Amino acid sequence: MPLELSYQEAEELLEIVVNNKKLVRVTSVTGDTFVILSYPTSNEILLSRHTREKALIEATKAELPSREEITKVIEDRGMIDREAIEELQNKITAQRRLLALTKIPARKESIEANIDRFLIEINQLEAKGNDLYVVTREFRADEEALLYLAWTATYDIEGEKYWESFEHFENATDMTFRDSLVTQYADFNRGLSEGEVRFLARHIIWRIRYSAALKIGGPLFRRGLFDLTPDQQALMYWSNFYQSIYDMMPDEKPHEDIIENDEDLDAFMSEYFKRREAEQNDGTLKRKSGGKGNLSTRESGEVIVTTNHPDYLSTVYSEERVKAGESSNEVEVISPNSRRARNRRGQG
Repeated sequence: MPLELSYQEAEELLEIVVNNKKLVRVTSVTGDTFVILSYPTSNEILLSRHTREKALIEATKAELPSREEITKVIEDRGMIDREAIEELQNKITAQRRLLALTKIPARKESIEANIDRFLIEINQLEAKGNDLYVVTREFRADEEALLYLAWTATYDIEGEKYWESFEHFENATDMTFRDSLVTQYADFNRGLSEGEVRFLARHIIWRIRYSAALKIGGPLFRRGLFDLTPDQQALMYWSNFYQSIYDMMPDEKPHEDIIENDEDLDAFMSEYFKRREAEQNDGTLKRKSGGKGNLSTRESGEVIVTTNHPDYLSTVYSEERVKAGESSNEVEVISPNSRRARNRRGQG
């Protein structure tokens, strides 16, 4: 089913992406607090990696097991039914193939529901051993990095860091508030879904900005090009994708209803590129087999010698005039060392 968002919903999502700011309400035992979340800068992400590496070293010193060791324990004990998971994955593959061929909306909904159900079953099977990973050194290090990112991404309404330092964040006494905030940040950090980004990329409120920026060279986001958020990068990618479709020739461009449906458009473009590739291959074969078609100078064995070519003056040309009408594209070729050419240079 195509994603449907109201004008207001699309506008709110777009402002979050463009400005890299999301207003969230965090609940705790003392009440509700509003904060602003902003995706970390590249330097802040680098510092979070530093925090993770330090935490990993400390966890290793504390002799916490590695993820690899826990995985071996899970496999040795047969805690996860791999055969059942593989069977479900095969079912999903079959359902997706059927979905690509189905045109009836009601039938599509049924197939999509089956796929969702199989995915949930796979997650439930894989989750049977997930609790053991909580004690690994990698989990401890990842958790520390997430806390650092949550701290650096949180601002008060006035735009200042909510906590003065990461140390203040770690020593916060209202753990309910802090844990709720980390959950909110983790959700924000995942970003928009592909369907949401594609919806925005073809929405009129974004297309106006995008088209204007292409014409005048103005910025699309508050951040610089080398520090874009993942959502901003995704929006740029899909904007270019849809622009290329809008620029297609009228007899090749898909109908608007197809453009609005991600699955239908992907299927259309897949067939389009297959057809183009087949046409190009067919043209290549014709040229190689001597069939009709335009040949390049390399393929025809001809060499173009211009006036700045080192062999220009030493090249022997035919002095025969080409008898052609005025409407013909054929021209007279004169050797540069011929008497006629010297006379013409003398007349100039």
